[in-house]
Amino acid sequence: MEDFFKNQNPQDAPKSVDSIVAHGFSVQTGLYIQSGFKNFSSEGGIYVAFTLVYIAISMAASSLPVIGNLANTLVGVPLIVGFIYYGRLQRRNEFRDFSTFFFGFKNGQWPSFVMQGIMLNLCMIFLIGAVILSLFWEPLQVFISQWEKIETMDQDKIGEFVVSIFTPAIIQTVGISAVIALVVATFFCLAPFFIVYRRYSAFEALGASWRIVKSKFPAFLLFNLVLWLMLTAGILLCCVGFLAALPVYYLALTSAYEDITGD
Repeated sequence: MEDFFKNQNPQDAPKSVDSIVAHGFSVQTGLYIQSGFKNFSSEGGIYVAFTLVYIAISMAASSLPVIGNLANTLVGVPLIVGFIYYGRLQRRNEFRDFSTFFFGFKNGQWPSFVMQGIMLNLCMIFLIGAVILSLFWEPLQVFISQWEKIETMDQDKIGEFVVSIFTPAIIQTVGISAVIALVVATFFCLAPFFIVYRRYSAFEALGASWRIVKSKFPAFLLFNLVLWLMLTAGILLCCVGFLAALPVYYLALTSAYEDITGD
């Protein structure tokens, strides 16, 4: 891992991951979210405009046949970090314009963002897949063992039977999958920031986020849960609230990252 603190005054340099974990820190959820709303409210127009662009491009990429999911990862992940780039310059009161939101495609960092997104998605898919397999294994066994009886049933009874054995598993899967997604997202929520601020590789960024979050996992989990609930509320408000909730989400995380790391 590159040494970003070599030949710097320790009092002025950002804190290394080892130092952050060793000396401890606090996760100030309320303060970070308040900071996110403050930054958004001061330049809400440009954040909403980029959010609309992000949604439009993501939907267009996802709609592509066969390669939709891959295209969305290749384009969507570098786009979403635009909130981080813009928020970083805003917090430093440095020059920024609409093109700042597209910095994820510049400076050779695009591969790191894409790789980080792919690895995060694969982790979620693997864990959720394991849950689905375990939860549906017993209903599948019942379904197979009752196949001869099912063949002689009326169509209505077949439907009722299938629903009766699979519905509990489906409900559990949805709930557990949501929890897994939240936990994985929490552990790696700081990864893109290490790429933006310290130019870490995807592996280094994911590892740094894991180590820091693990040291204060309950507090980080609560922080991310509040952010997720905020996003959900934004979607439920006829999706209009999402135009504010998404920027605030990343601005709050930006505030948290800078406070914790000293960057």
